[in-house]
Amino acid sequence: MNQSEKYFVTLISSYLNQSTPPLPNEVDWQKIYRLACIHNVCAIVADRIMALSEDTGIDSELMSKFRQQLGYTLIDSGEKEEAQSFIKELLESSNTDHIFIKGAVLKNYYPVPELRTSSDTDVIIRHTDMEKVRSIIAKKATDISDNNSNVITALYNNQHIEIHSERDSDHSYFDGIFDMCEKDGNKYIISDELHLIYVLCHMIKHFKMCGAGIKMFMDIDVLLRRLGSFDYKSFIDKCSQLNIDVFASACFSLCKKWFDTPICKDADLSADKKVIALFEEEILNSGNFGFNVRDLGNYYINKGTKSNQKNSLITKIRAMAALFFPKKEYLMRQYKYARKCPFLLPIAWANRIAAAVFKRSEHSKNTIKSIFTSGKDSQQYINLLRELAIRD
Repeated sequence: MNQSEKYFVTLISSYLNQSTPPLPNEVDWQKIYRLACIHNVCAIVADRIMALSEDTGIDSELMSKFRQQLGYTLIDSGEKEEAQSFIKELLESSNTDHIFIKGAVLKNYYPVPELRTSSDTDVIIRHTDMEKVRSIIAKKATDISDNNSNVITALYNNQHIEIHSERDSDHSYFDGIFDMCEKDGNKYIISDELHLIYVLCHMIKHFKMCGAGIKMFMDIDVLLRRLGSFDYKSFIDKCSQLNIDVFASACFSLCKKWFDTPICKDADLSADKKVIALFEEEILNSGNFGFNVRDLGNYYINKGTKSNQKNSLITKIRAMAALFFPKKEYLMRQYKYARKCPFLLPIAWANRIAAAVFKRSEHSKNTIKSIFTSGKDSQQYINLLRELAIRD
């Protein structure tokens, strides 16, 4: 990491620890602002800059941008609270079992909850309630997307709400998530330890795509702070059963290094230093969901790369095959008629190809171009996924 990247992480750490950040030494504030933007943490960085005890020498125009982003974040936070109240009341009034997950819950664990940004509000309901809720919310929200049988995406006062079926999980371990949570009427409450496993599985999903930003590691930090001294060995044993133990250990090591996250004494934080350095580089460069340096072309390259193989021509051909011939599960999620009548899968595939050619032609061209021009950077990312034992 260069000095600006190190200081960016230091500012985030001071927020999580609620300590006064040290004065900067030869940092490029423009680079820090860029990092704050691509990781969607401008408000937190602005808050920490304003906590500095002396003049930082930051350009007044740039400081104005930071303050502006802080203001936008506070407004957005208020609107998200309204959206969450809306969906909560809708689910409770219709006697629908539900679990709020990720940002809707995790923001409350942050030192200043209003500064924790998120793209949407996530809530899980039972699969048997999907049609009922889809019908109810269609009358209340300003826009609704229901192509996927396991997700309802609704827009309420310009805020996105994602209602997930219990079947729409990032790991089969969560197929029975309602049985794992504490019941309070129609509201189910996820424990901090289970939430940490959920967050780790969700992060792996993003790393399989294009990557994850610093905010997801902040989520790990606040959960570990809440857990305090927990049975680490039992936790890692559970992660091992889910094949996420290597990734979990690397994440905990990085959080300890970056944020001085308090974690139990028996925790294994001995992840390889070279892997951690590569981990740091990929996270900071990639931005919030990895799209700053990667795109869907890289995702298909990852899918086309077999164990111990390099990003070769054969890999690119496999990537193209994955792009043009998706698994039937994907087609059934995207097309209702294919779900109801599986024999119509060939038509669903034809529809997908037609949409790629006529509706998303530019996007499709860019993805194909990315597949064939990918090289050293993609190979480095593939190597990192292997070191973290992230499997397809």
